[in-house]
Amino acid sequence: MNIRHMLKYYFRHQAGCGGSKALFLCLLVVLLLFGCQEAEETPVTATVVSLPAEQEVIVTRLVLQTQTIQVPVTPVVVMEEDEELVELDISLQGEVSTLDPQMGVEDNDIDIIENIFASLTRYNHITNSFEPELAMEWEVSDDGRIWTFHLREDIYWVRREAGQATLLGSTPSELIPVRPVVADDVVYAIQRACDPRIPTADIQVMFIIEGCETLNRAPEVTAEAFSGIGARAVNDQTLEITLTTPASYFQAITSLSQIHPVPVEHVVEMGEEWAGIGNIYMSGPFVLGSQTLPDTRTVLQRNPYWPIPFSGNVDVVNILHFDDEMDAYLLWEDRNLDISPVPAADQTGILSSQEQKVKIVPEQAVFYLAYNFESPVFSNPVVRKAFGWAIDRERLIREVHGGQALPMRHLSPPGVFGAPPIGEVGSGYNPARAREQMASSSYSDCRLMPPITYMVSSSDLALQQAELLREMWQEELDCPEDVIVIEQVQFGTLLASTRSDAGAARPDMWDLGWASYYPDANNWMQDVLHCSHSENRQNRPCSEVDTLIDNAAVTDLPDFRIDLYRQIERLFFAEDGIEAISPLYARAEYVLNHAWVQFVPASFGGEQYDTYVIDVALKSFERSR
Repeated sequence: MNIRHMLKYYFRHQAGCGGSKALFLCLLVVLLLFGCQEAEETPVTATVVSLPAEQEVIVTRLVLQTQTIQVPVTPVVVMEEDEELVELDISLQGEVSTLDPQMGVEDNDIDIIENIFASLTRYNHITNSFEPELAMEWEVSDDGRIWTFHLREDIYWVRREAGQATLLGSTPSELIPVRPVVADDVVYAIQRACDPRIPTADIQVMFIIEGCETLNRAPEVTAEAFSGIGARAVNDQTLEITLTTPASYFQAITSLSQIHPVPVEHVVEMGEEWAGIGNIYMSGPFVLGSQTLPDTRTVLQRNPYWPIPFSGNVDVVNILHFDDEMDAYLLWEDRNLDISPVPAADQTGILSSQEQKVKIVPEQAVFYLAYNFESPVFSNPVVRKAFGWAIDRERLIREVHGGQALPMRHLSPPGVFGAPPIGEVGSGYNPARAREQMASSSYSDCRLMPPITYMVSSSDLALQQAELLREMWQEELDCPEDVIVIEQVQFGTLLASTRSDAGAARPDMWDLGWASYYPDANNWMQDVLHCSHSENRQNRPCSEVDTLIDNAAVTDLPDFRIDLYRQIERLFFAEDGIEAISPLYARAEYVLNHAWVQFVPASFGGEQYDTYVIDVALKSFERSR
């Protein structure tokens, strides 16, 4: 379990909850015309300079560059002059810090990157499955380590004509297709992500690619270290990636922004300036509009050269940037935004007055109560179940977290491949069975137990949660208050004290949380609960469930993987399960949306605006009222 990752999300937890007639776009599917000769591939020497200004390290290495050519491509989307654009009006809190896929960290960055860059594969938030995008299809070698992707030939790098100031969307002529996206662009993206001089977020998920960890941890960046990375362009449309170990969940990693292709020659030529608004080459379903103003508004327009049909109908996305959520809400209330956050300052009043327009969006962060298997109390699975089943999660969410969470009876949250629907797996709150379990334990009565140390972090919210859980155990299990000793410590101390080798410093139970690195249940079952592949802070001995986790991580049959994860969750959290931890809740946030917009929010990664549907007639009518 990565400490920085837990710290990031646990800190968030502790911080608290903070007129016109409708017309539709005419899509004309046409054949792409290739009137020029094919791009000639020539090896060039690329000089790559590290980004941190305080440490200018230069390394020269050989890359394969596809020459920049002007390709006469017929736009896939043809706009009629009198056609009304379908616009999505939304907001983001704060600015966009970077549009570089390998360097995006914040949610705002990822939202834009997701829409202006093609990804190797795409995670469908509606079906919780992976779909082709740049990669049309792929196969895996018999040993599970070599993945071969076959790429489309009709996804292009597009740039905006310099000095172009025409009205947004009036014509595709202001956008110039440069060349197709090719396998070398993906290879180069992987090299950049693994390069220690590039501040790629959560880079450890890429260590499954052969040579990536070696390069990232190298004391000195060398051409030899780059050549050891297991990513190879067989030709322009064939990409080969070699893994360190078989991993069926690698499909999830191929959808991440860290692996989004970037234009090799443009990045080499422009350096860190390549992703600036005036310089950027884009390849996604949307491109930056000419009306984009840094830190004020971001405008996205449908990429006329994007070959994959939209499932939504949005042509333009108008994104206003606010520092204060209340400013966005007031615009939404006046029907000038389609979607708005719920300001914390007046959350209760707004939720009450806008009840029919509230949507709760789960985040990829689950918080849980963990048990020390070496504790004289919680070494007994019967007692673990009694304590877990006595927790009223709905009450916890209501009284401590302001309703901004979803109750969890199993671990994998909504929005990841393999996660069961909430409420399908696990026992959850069952006070009658909790009392039966306690009575059948070797203690028979909570009042006969030795003192139990319950360790939490030092925030007021953590203490409030712990005190409420203790109150529930008092009410449901007759536990005396002095039996459960709440110990507040700094978060670093909490992590240190719950290490598997912490010895006598280990508490009997504690609170922790986990958030996804990639949208697959493996990131939860293996990385949090496996007896040897995770940190196993509970010191749970290995059992049959770990074998199932291993099998789910390597089988390439999606339906079988889903079934395995159901079995694994049941073995942990069903009535006869292990109950190594007791999941409590998944963090969530409230959003407000008017009836004229239909969308499925992205629980992981950036929003996919090409899936949003606007009822243009209803929006126009409501705004005219």
